[in-house]
Amino acid sequence: MTLPQDVEDRVAALRREGKYREAADVAKHHGDPIAAAALLADAWDYAGAAALAQDAGRLDVAYRHALAGQERGLTAELIDALAENPDQARAAAEYAIEKGRDGDAARLMESAAEVSAAAELFERAGDLSNAARCREAEGRYREAGLLYERRTREAPDDTEAALRLGHILAHFGRYEHAVRALQAAADDEGRRGSATRLLVACFAALGLDEAAASRLDELRRSDPGLPVTVPEYLEEHFGDEGGIAGIAGGEQREDRLLAGRYRIIRPLGAGATGRVMLAHDGFYEREVAVKVLTVGGGAAGRDAYTRFAREARVAAGLDHPNVVRVFEFNPDGPFLVMEYVAGGTLEDRLAGGEGRVLSLPVIQHVMSSVLTGLEAVHRRGVVHRDLKPANIFFGETGDVKIGDFGVAHLTDLGSTLTGALLGTLAYMAPEQITGSKRPDASTDLYALGVILHRMLTGSLPFPGPDFVTQHLNETPPKPSEVRRALGEAYDGLVSSLLSKDPADRPSPAAVVKGLVAALPWEEPDRSAFQVAAGVGETVAEEAGGTEPADAASPTVDERWVVLDRFPDGGARVRDTLLDRVVRFVTCDASRAARLVAFGRADSPHLQAVFDVDREAGKAVLEEPRGRPFDDPTLDDGRREAALRQVKKALEHLHSVGVGHGAVDAAHIRVARGRAVLLIPDGSAEIDPATDTAAFDALAG
Repeated sequence: MTLPQDVEDRVAALRREGKYREAADVAKHHGDPIAAAALLADAWDYAGAAALAQDAGRLDVAYRHALAGQERGLTAELIDALAENPDQARAAAEYAIEKGRDGDAARLMESAAEVSAAAELFERAGDLSNAARCREAEGRYREAGLLYERRTREAPDDTEAALRLGHILAHFGRYEHAVRALQAAADDEGRRGSATRLLVACFAALGLDEAAASRLDELRRSDPGLPVTVPEYLEEHFGDEGGIAGIAGGEQREDRLLAGRYRIIRPLGAGATGRVMLAHDGFYEREVAVKVLTVGGGAAGRDAYTRFAREARVAAGLDHPNVVRVFEFNPDGPFLVMEYVAGGTLEDRLAGGEGRVLSLPVIQHVMSSVLTGLEAVHRRGVVHRDLKPANIFFGETGDVKIGDFGVAHLTDLGSTLTGALLGTLAYMAPEQITGSKRPDASTDLYALGVILHRMLTGSLPFPGPDFVTQHLNETPPKPSEVRRALGEAYDGLVSSLLSKDPADRPSPAAVVKGLVAALPWEEPDRSAFQVAAGVGETVAEEAGGTEPADAASPTVDERWVVLDRFPDGGARVRDTLLDRVVRFVTCDASRAARLVAFGRADSPHLQAVFDVDREAGKAVLEEPRGRPFDDPTLDDGRREAALRQVKKALEHLHSVGVGHGAVDAAHIRVARGRAVLLIPDGSAEIDPATDTAAFDALAG
């Protein structure tokens, strides 16, 4: 309420004289306990101020004073009391957020029925169990499951979290994982009954009948009235003798769910033995590619299934950034759940008719990435045997991955002519066609030579239709003969990769990767920096020539779109081919040398250097994303994770003998799951020891 003017003047006079308690008594006597409480708070009597506000029914104001006075017991009592007053709870929560009391704010937001906000605040406060509980209350079971999973890793003895995780995993058909969580929960006597009841259903869903019966017997020892058989028990408690698996099966028929979990979105493609569909993974809330085998019975069907199962075993054993990841193999489908690589295939980039080529920097990127993936594949004794543009995938950020190991061949197995012909003829090595030699690493490198020729020239080295005769007997044209503007720089590598005799091809993949790195990859007709500056699209007949291309000449993608220009001559540019934003910067010779050194460090937590053109005085860097390290909205957990990642970046940088020189909050960006240390301006050499001191000060 508002005090009468004469009373307000009297209170103000007493306040000026420092007589806060007397001023508070006057305000209280004239019916304004909230003003009186504020006056007591000014006198540092926070407990008295909170009591006055509480007596007046303003619990939110009482909470503010109790918190200011660090009256912990009273603060906890007020939070409990505010559960009965949502409006005041919301007001108190806003004050708690302002003061960085995320735990208090979360409980208050929950009292105010703001469950989503409460979940975020609980997570920010590190209270994963309560965050998960709120997500469950919202019906957001996927997020709840992930939070419970984090909690069980953090605190293995939290049996309530394990029990809730088990329920959610079972709901999504993740029975094996559910069993592990429920077994942990069953170690707690207070939760043993609940966990065991669901364990019966999960074991039954997995077909582990003896384990299910054993758990049912355990339940019947304490409750003899329960049904004797597992199907009867499941029928009584789940309304279906198949239990939760039966329920999931019903959902699959109705909603097109695979394994009670994967919801089909649309087809992605189909072949002679299978089809690939885009699906939504309900548990991890991500899009995946599901490859389903679609063959008939008989010997052909059995052979196709064998190859399909081999793909699953081979691919699941490969965990590499340049190989499409396999998440799950379901032999009952059978189907394979894989990483969905959203950027399309190399075939998509090359499609559009004869003469379609990629820019040389992109070709270098593709070659380097594929060869890195092949190194990992070949080390495991695996030969792909069907390497072609349709099996090379682009991620959303331009990363390149090898996929589709449907005809992958383990090198310790024999090879027949029938098996050798499982690849695609246009890219098939001579020994693979004839079956004269067991496929090995050089077989994949021959296919990569065909791919390289097509990327450079826009055409296959052997155009068909008689691929067999051409691969076995004919000499392919040199890239420079097809596209004169290239010059002869790439002729040697392509010719050697396409050697008829495997012994004449460069091998292994690491050797070819070195040969690729030694070649020039600047456009013969224009530089990327000219494109960014707005130079029009032309392809000269000769490197450095001025004549326009004729109609039969290959075209280069319109790749760069300038978004912003900077006063120093740099620009922020969209790379349309790789669908990413990069930063063009200017650099003198010494700055260029330092950028090259940063590029050698090659850390995921160091701003990437994509290209340095010393002659043009330009470089292409990763465009920084995320929030500054000193952003007040970043919680302590994110900052600690960022510091760990920055430390790794410095270790990589120092390992190549380079100092950073500006390890501070202004040079750190924190994005979701990744912190990046930005490359500072300047070209002077820096002593790595100065970085260590700066990092310690930042972390201190």
